[in-house]
This record gives sequence, structure tokens and C-alpha cells, in this order.
Amino acid sequence: MPAIIRVENLCVRFGNATVVNDVGFCVAPGESFGLVGESGSGKSTVLRTLMGLNRDWSGTIEIDGVEARGADRRNLVHRVQMVFQDPYASLHPRFAIAQTIAEPMKLNRMPDRERRTSELLEMVGLSDAFRFRFPHELSGGQRQRIAIARALALSPKVLLLDEPTSALDVSIQAEVLNLLNRLRRDLSLTFVIVSHDLAVISHMCDRLAVMRDSRVVETLTRAQLREGAMEEPYSRQLLAASILG
Repeated sequence: MPAIIRVENLCVRFGNATVVNDVGFCVAPGESFGLVGESGSGKSTVLRTLMGLNRDWSGTIEIDGVEARGADRRNLVHRVQMVFQDPYASLHPRFAIAQTIAEPMKLNRMPDRERRTSELLEMVGLSDAFRFRFPHELSGGQRQRIAIARALALSPKVLLLDEPTSALDVSIQAEVLNLLNRLRRDLSLTFVIVSHDLAVISHMCDRLAVMRDSRVVETLTRAQLREGAMEEPYSRQLLAASILG
């Protein structure tokens, strides 16, 4: 089966600093793929580059058969969308929820936005009454559900999830992760998830890449992660730190 995401020899620079160096991986359709590593390892930068939010990069990024470099932006956003770490910061404070969800559809001139907004609210487990509320009136978990609904507005095949539950209370994290797993199954989505929490990665991901100092040092399956079957000492250190934490 061909990959829906293909990344080869990816390098990303911020000024004179190379923050992602020669990274490569492939993700199959319907797979959930994790990126883990310490802060500053480059994992979130990879995600933002896949979404087109970093411009100074080299290498190859292909998503659903479309080369990211030089691709029409509108063509790309119908294939891939991103859910950010902080749901409050990622939502416009002066937009009612209906406007927030419908904005991508409006920008892309999609019809039936009212109906689609109601469908998306139901999809993420919220009633239609939420369309009239504002972000400050919602809990953190509700805001993240709205961010997920907005990301799904254009019916993408790929969701990029940057620490999707780290800003939430522990009691809410499992609800959001279970919602994401259900959506992946029901909508045949492909995920790339960044997390520092190996328990989240083990729950959500089929495979994962371990990053250190801007590079991928090891790629593991979920079974290898759970069994502690790593070759790299750094990967074992991450696992040990996660268990001790």
C-alpha cells in the first residue's frame, strides 16, 4: 500500500540554526504515527513544516500524492489539517463557535456551512447550542473538541496533532484521546501525533519515531515500545523517564 505521507531528507532552518536534520519517514493510509523526544528535538517543527507553516526547508514532503513544495495552498489544506497544543490560544476569542468552525469553509467557498457546522459539533460530541458560545465560555476539553471540529471542516485525510491533550486536565485527556481514536476509525483518518508522553503515544500510535537533537534516532512499533525493545540508549532513557514520571 502506498504511503499517504512521505518525508525524505527533511532539513529545517531557523536563521543559521538547523533544527531538523535529514529526517525521513512514511505513514500508511489510516495509520497513526508518533513523534517523540525531549523539548527542542525538532518534533513539533516537523509537524509545522508538514502543515506549511515553516518556509525555510529542504528535502521532500508529499501528502496524499501532492508535493508540498510549490503546491497550491488550497489544494493542500483539503488534505491535511492541524490541531494545536493550546485550544484557547488557537481559537479566535471574538468569534462565536459557529464562526470558528465555519471559517475554513467560508475561505474555501464551501456550500451548506450551517449544516456542516451542526454535523461537526455532533461529530465531536457537542450539541448544536454550542454554536452560539465563545471560547471563554467553554472548558479546556470543550475548546479542544471545537479545535478538532474546525480541523475536520474541510474533510481532510490527515490530521497533525501537536500535544493534543497536554494542556488539558488529566480527567479530560482520556476523553479527547478516545474521541480522536473514534474519529480516525469512523472517518478513515491518518494521524501524525507529537507528544512527550509515551503513554499517549502507546495508546494512540501504531508506530513512532524517536527524535534527538534534530534527527530521528530510531523507529519503533507499538509492540516494541510496550515491550521496551529499543536499540538506542536514548530511547530507553525516554521510556525510563516516562515510567518514573
